[in-house]
Amino acid sequence: MFKQDRLELHKAVKAFKRFQSRHYPHITEENDNGEWVFGGPFDRICKAYIAMVEQYNPEEIPVPETLIRDMLYIIARDSECSHLLKATLKYPKWFEKLCPYSVDTRYYNVKWQFAEQLGSYQGDSGIKKLLFQFIESGDEYTERMALQSMCEHFPERAEEYAVKFWKRNVYEQDEYQKIMALYALHRIKSPLLETYIEKSYQTNYCYLKEWADKYKSEMGL
Repeated sequence: MFKQDRLELHKAVKAFKRFQSRHYPHITEENDNGEWVFGGPFDRICKAYIAMVEQYNPEEIPVPETLIRDMLYIIARDSECSHLLKATLKYPKWFEKLCPYSVDTRYYNVKWQFAEQLGSYQGDSGIKKLLFQFIESGDEYTERMALQSMCEHFPERAEEYAVKFWKRNVYEQDEYQKIMALYALHRIKSPLLETYIEKSYQTNYCYLKEWADKYKSEMGL
């Protein structure tokens, strides 16, 4: 039964790739925002993925590299809402199995999803420490999601990274880096929050200032 379901998942992925190549040839891993993914071929890969995580325990079956690659590919296609990875959290053995592979995958939309969903992971395995790899990944959004999750599992380190995010100015999305830095300081109740609220007003970033207003109001300042 497992072999049959694994082959069905693989065939569904191959069919989806043909669909994408035929109808959306301009889509790449770099520009895929998930908004084009819908309809029969997408429903088929989602159904095959869910069947795999619901029916099998990865500790009790052989999990070949081809299956890992196919599952990561499917997760990458679900980047608009992350429904599949959120569902996978209900099956922590699968989440724990797939997460280490996501660090080095070429699927950009897999990296940031795992970095984000690790914040909600409540298991006891060591995969939480992968946040320290995600946060140094060299990808702006992945690093931002890793800092968000770090607030949940490593609040004692989140302040250090928040300050680093604020100062470095290495990405075009520097405003969003600073917004996440401010969020982290707020989330962990850092004594530095008030200082960085004031720093926010010294920038030209309007969205950052809106978040500063929100946190300042909550603090009664």
